[in-house]
Amino acid sequence: MDFLSREFGILFQYVNPKNGDGVQELKDLIFSPNSFRLPIRSFSWDPEREKFLNGLLKSFSSEHSDSLKFVLINSFKELSGEVLQKGLPGLSLFPQNSRKFIREEFDRFGKRFTYLEELTQKSIYIKKILGNAIVGNPIPSERILSKADKILLHPFWGVVSFLGIMALVFQALFTWSEIPMNWIELTVQSVGSYVGRFLDEGPLRSLIQEGIIGGVGAVLVFIPQIGLLFLFIGILEETGYIARASFVMDRFMGKFGLSGKSFIPLLSSAACAVPAIMGARTIENKSDRITTILVAPLITCSARYPVYILVIGAIFPAENLWGIFNIQALTMLGLFLLGMISSMLAALVFKKTFFKSDSSYFLMELPAYNTPSIKNLALTVFKKLKAFLSTAGQIILFISILLWFLANYPRIDSSLYPNAGDAELKKIQIRESYAGSAGKFMEPVLKPIGFDWKMGIGIITSFAAREIMVSTLSIIYGVGGEESDDDLKEAIRKDKDEDGKAVWSLKNSVSLLLFFAFACQCMSTIAVVKKETNSVFWPSFLFTYMTILAYSASFSVFQIWSLFS
Repeated sequence: MDFLSREFGILFQYVNPKNGDGVQELKDLIFSPNSFRLPIRSFSWDPEREKFLNGLLKSFSSEHSDSLKFVLINSFKELSGEVLQKGLPGLSLFPQNSRKFIREEFDRFGKRFTYLEELTQKSIYIKKILGNAIVGNPIPSERILSKADKILLHPFWGVVSFLGIMALVFQALFTWSEIPMNWIELTVQSVGSYVGRFLDEGPLRSLIQEGIIGGVGAVLVFIPQIGLLFLFIGILEETGYIARASFVMDRFMGKFGLSGKSFIPLLSSAACAVPAIMGARTIENKSDRITTILVAPLITCSARYPVYILVIGAIFPAENLWGIFNIQALTMLGLFLLGMISSMLAALVFKKTFFKSDSSYFLMELPAYNTPSIKNLALTVFKKLKAFLSTAGQIILFISILLWFLANYPRIDSSLYPNAGDAELKKIQIRESYAGSAGKFMEPVLKPIGFDWKMGIGIITSFAAREIMVSTLSIIYGVGGEESDDDLKEAIRKDKDEDGKAVWSLKNSVSLLLFFAFACQCMSTIAVVKKETNSVFWPSFLFTYMTILAYSASFSVFQIWSLFS
């Protein structure tokens, strides 16, 4: 720090935010007026570029030349890389007597002042200074980790490593979360039974048990898996791996017209598309930014996981392949990769049609490997789970109450079905209710993709938020009521149609998963796209293209599967 302070004539302060070293000293410097002054040493370009800059400075008064040169040098990207190349609009910033010189010099030499060249020269300059400031040899662990980068940053093995890590993550989601999920499920059932003791049989008890406790509890069951997902993503970020994954994916994404700058927003979509879309603000290139916004909702988000986990857990076998991964985990990995690949293909289409400009450069400094902070990980998981529950919870509660009403009214006359038991009367009630009528009204559209009227109700309600599909099915199947001891997965497995055939098959389950993989079932996403693009067109376009894509994918797979089965 002393060397850098002497070299530049300004104060440098070492800070380690993980353990708090230097934080108080930094605060003291910030509030000290004597801490701020211009550096005595500035970045030096090559002689020809210095000549160009000095020529620009001659058109300004000498009293401002030093400060102006500092600004010109440190913002040369805007002056020569992007502003001047676009018809030289930046000329209006300069005095009239200098504009002819600027045009001549820029035509002769300035067009070679690219953004990449600027950053490269600055990087060389910084490394030269740091080479004199850093003393000592790297510790053995750093040597080992530097060798790991040869694999993790490799064009081929880096991608293989990324897929392997994600496969392990999804494997853990199914194996580690089983016990806490069972605990929550039993707790929800116990709470429903306990509350039912204090209420007389009737609509109010049904509303509280099936509508509120059953509907909301059906989503709460999946909190352990969502929390584990946030934990693993946090570990990958804290260790420094995410930055390396961005570097590797930059090569891959470049083939589809995007840079690695889009990878972080796209990866953060694994939690939620809303902050991912807002994170696209950091992308300077407008075409890249809009493209990233349009494809981010295709990435598998946390709201999709309850639906994925429910359907995969109920229909797909939990058999192991190769002695490591089970089929359910590999199916989840496949859906994750489907989101990534489809987003890349969509980006390629958009870059070939709407946005034909070149992508921006992606340069980044790889952080050192770090041991994850337990405190930071705990805060990250807590904040993201809190955001998930607070955002989705209110919607789920409202839709659950509304859906309970639609599924229980108008009331049927039980005397018309003298031979029907309680369970059969419950099915008839739902089938003849407002919700059942709406689902059957949608059947002509949904039948070609393999959905029955119950799935149709879930599809309709899930356009408010994807995870509501789980609450909807829970209410329709009466999970949480006194007469039902089955969990939702078991209820799905046992569901039969009028011909005695299983309603849920592997074929229509895959079709349903594909629909949820591609459909834009999130009003919050639509709202934030409108805000970020300041346009009604782009959110409308997003909803339309994703809905068409979802239906087309489900239709194609279901019909082709039916043709050969």
